[in-house]
Amino acid sequence: MPVTINAQATNGLITSADGSGIVKLQSNGKTTNSLGWLNYNGGGTPAVRASYNISSVTKSSTGIYVLNFTNSMSDANYAPIATAEWTSGTTNVTLASGRNNTNTVSTATVQSSNMSSAGNDCPFLSANVFGN
Repeated sequence: MPVTINAQATNGLITSADGSGIVKLQSNGKTTNSLGWLNYNGGGTPAVRASYNISSVTKSSTGIYVLNFTNSMSDANYAPIATAEWTSGTTNVTLASGRNNTNTVSTATVQSSNMSSAGNDCPFLSANVFGN
């Protein structure tokens, strides 16, 4: 369990820690901050530009990326949110999404695609992970 700061109506601020270095800000037991974020290049071999609690990213197929957590989530019921932007000629990639059916406690999967729904590798991608 990470460092947790929980604001409760009846007990005020309650803190707990385990030494993992992850900080969870909570309101009445629900986490309100991102538990991981990533800015990466998804073209060719994915390359991390900057991240928090995501150690690496791998490409499983065209436009589908697996985010590997440094510290595991408490369960697989979190929400990965992704964004993508790429313009090349007449191809505009602006659609990215989390693939919630593939979440595990140690990985999340996100997908980028062009407007015709075909998978597309993008040079500008980012992702956030929200959960408890």
